[in-house]
Amino acid sequence: MKILFTNDPKWLKKWDDYIVTEDRASHLMLSDWNKSFESYGFEFEICLALENDKIIGGFAAVIAKAMVFKFYIVPFGPIISSDYEEKLNEIIESVYNRAKKRNCCYAQINLPFSDIDNVHLLTNSLKIPFLEKAAKGHLFKYVYSSSGLNWVDLKHLDEEKMIMSLKPSVRRNVRNSYRKELEFKVLDTQEGIENAYRLFLENATNANYTIRNWEDIKNTLFGLNEKGLLKILSVFKSNEIKGAILLVKSGNYYTYILGGSKKETPDLRTGDFLQWEAIKLSINEGLDGYNISLGGSKGVFEFKNSFNTTHYYIQDGQYHWILKPIYFKFYTIVEKKLKKHKKRIANLLSVFKK
Repeated sequence: MKILFTNDPKWLKKWDDYIVTEDRASHLMLSDWNKSFESYGFEFEICLALENDKIIGGFAAVIAKAMVFKFYIVPFGPIISSDYEEKLNEIIESVYNRAKKRNCCYAQINLPFSDIDNVHLLTNSLKIPFLEKAAKGHLFKYVYSSSGLNWVDLKHLDEEKMIMSLKPSVRRNVRNSYRKELEFKVLDTQEGIENAYRLFLENATNANYTIRNWEDIKNTLFGLNEKGLLKILSVFKSNEIKGAILLVKSGNYYTYILGGSKKETPDLRTGDFLQWEAIKLSINEGLDGYNISLGGSKGVFEFKNSFNTTHYYIQDGQYHWILKPIYFKFYTIVEKKLKKHKKRIANLLSVFKK
C-alpha cells in the first residue's frame, strides 16, 4: 500500500469520486468542503491510501493555525474500504507521522466506529494497535467533527411504504403541506443558492446560533453544485421563498446540513414538506438511507426523530495525540481567555484567522 499526501487537482477529483461512492465516507471528506477552511487562514490536504493506484482509503485533514500553534485535525476518518480493513492501522499511523512532519502540536481523528451494524460505518471490533499510543476524546473544538448518523432507513421501501411507516401526525403534516399551494423547487443557480443561504442566515440570527458567513462558504457551495453533490430543496408560495434545506451527497447517501423557513400563521409545515422531499429524492436515486443529521435544539431533535430515525453515535472513535506538550498547554491557557469573547466572534473558526 502506498500513502500519498496531495492537493493535486487530478487526485482531488479521484478522491471526490471515491468519497461519493464509498459507503463509509462523509461529506466532511470532500475536497470542496475542506477548501472552505482556507478562508480562515487554515490549510487542508488529502491523504490517499493506494493499492496499484486505486484509492482504498484515506482521510482529509485540516491544518488549523492560531498564532504559533498548529493543529492537525481529521474531522471524519481515516476510513478504509471493506476489503482492506487490515491496512487501517497503517493509515492511522500516517496521521501521527504527518502531524509531526507538519510541525503540529496536536492531532486528532474521528473514526466512524459503531457497535450497531451499518455499512456506512466501521465496526468497533477492528484491532488497531497504533491507537494504544493515542488518548481518547477531542481537545480541539474549532473544526466540526461528526458525532454520527441520524439514519432514515430506506431499504426495500418505495414512497408509499415509507410514508405509511411514519407516525400519523407526520403523515398528516406532510399531506396538509401539499394542499397549501406550495411550489417545490430545486435551486441550482448561484442566485438561487445565495437566496436560500440568506434565509439560513436569517434563521440563525433569529434563533441566536451561528453559521458560516456567505462570503466564506459561497465558493464551497458553488463547487459542490457544479459537481452535482449539492441539493438545495426549497418551497415557494406566491413567488416568495418560504423554506429551504441544504443537502450534500457522499457515502452513497445525502446528509442534511442546515435549513430555514419563514414563520407563517398558520404554519405551512415547510419542514415536514422539505424533509419528505429529501426522502423521496433518496428513494428515487435508489439510496439505502438518508442522514437527517444529529444535533439541534430539543425541538429540532424531536422533529428529526419523527421520521423513524436510528441513531448511530461514533464518539468511541475520537482519539488524539499531544505532540508538543508545552505548546499545547500554552494553547489551552490562551484558549480559555478567548472563550469569554465568544459572542464577538463571527463564527467558530474566525478566532483562528491569520
